[in-house]
Amino acid sequence: MALTIKCQLAGSSGLSKIIVFHGLEYNVVVHPTIHGEPILTSQAFYYLEQLEAIAEIRFENHESKLPDGMIEYIIDNYFFKYSTLHAESRMSTKVTEYKYWKDDYSDMYARYDQINTNVLILDKYNDESVLSIEPLDEEDKTDFCDWCLVKNYSDEIIDGYVKSMTELVNKKILIKVFPTSERDGYFGKIRLLECDEGLIDYHQAQLLDYRCSPRDIKPGQDSLTLKASSMNGHDVHIPVETVELDKLYDPILLSYYFSGLKELNPLLSYVGFYNVLEYYFEEAPKILKRKAKYEKEQLECVIDLLVDSEDILNYFKGFSEEAKNLIKKAIITSSKVDIAGLNVDSENNMGPRLANWLYSIRCAIVHSKKSRKGKETSIFKPYSEESENIGVSLPVIKWLAINCIFKDYEINDK
Repeated sequence: MALTIKCQLAGSSGLSKIIVFHGLEYNVVVHPTIHGEPILTSQAFYYLEQLEAIAEIRFENHESKLPDGMIEYIIDNYFFKYSTLHAESRMSTKVTEYKYWKDDYSDMYARYDQINTNVLILDKYNDESVLSIEPLDEEDKTDFCDWCLVKNYSDEIIDGYVKSMTELVNKKILIKVFPTSERDGYFGKIRLLECDEGLIDYHQAQLLDYRCSPRDIKPGQDSLTLKASSMNGHDVHIPVETVELDKLYDPILLSYYFSGLKELNPLLSYVGFYNVLEYYFEEAPKILKRKAKYEKEQLECVIDLLVDSEDILNYFKGFSEEAKNLIKKAIITSSKVDIAGLNVDSENNMGPRLANWLYSIRCAIVHSKKSRKGKETSIFKPYSEESENIGVSLPVIKWLAINCIFKDYEINDK
């Protein structure tokens, strides 16, 4: 019997599409979902933009299931590739607040509504220990065919609510409004509601979990259509993106990379990406047959191992003039000592200058010394306005981290 594993993700809100990853041993489908088995908290409508996503991986039988760590590793490799295609992506498997749980099936109650509601669970048709289930009210003709007993009542209530709210979404009224100095006038029919793109009703939202498995979504598919659940509803077409990957990258480097990718705190994000480069601080000088006693020299060797001056210049050519000017400006720190900007238009000593710039930022993040050898130093106070100023450097060190992971694969694949 086939087994589908659903994995919670971090940084997935607002995906608003389906991604099918393929090329490794197993395909993975990522799609928006409603977390938490809602019953009391069910909504008539959801916006795709507000839903988080999950990753699904399918095994043909229970015996072929991979260990959890290996499943996470496969998904992380796919997400690494995705982040190189979509610079804005922060998706990863590095979750800190879990929304999945395991019910105790020896208990008559299961958990719903993100573990806030206990729901009576009894299967009178398949559980021989259940002798009977009967309503107390004489007018109640429920036959309890659904083993989640409350659903025998709530499904009808929710269905009626969804239909009523769908009618309200489409409702128009007649108005007569004279123009004023602040707004235009209007005579005629007008909608009560104007909804943004990505509005789906409860039943369509439920279909996301039933129609988006690796069995159903195939590489090369353009979109998935969620049919309207009522005459007044609308079909919703969700785009599908296909991403192919046939390489497995170093799990240690991926772990550091995702620590940088996931963090919203720019200081911590920088350190995560810097750790990827630091992994090669001793290896790079050996490969290049150079001596590097100090960390700045080691960083310079790593950069030289990964990219040459032409690569760096071409990379910065892809920046807008506004972004280039920001990098050229001094970075204001939390002390009186600012970090000199980087001239990205000059070809002279581009590698060493880039290494010096990144190393200066690293020292200001990692160290909190007020002074060094009697001179005041650059420091960043955590969660300060000044700490946001290193944002200009994050795309640069992320780019180098990506190249380091590529280079590591190239070195170890020989």
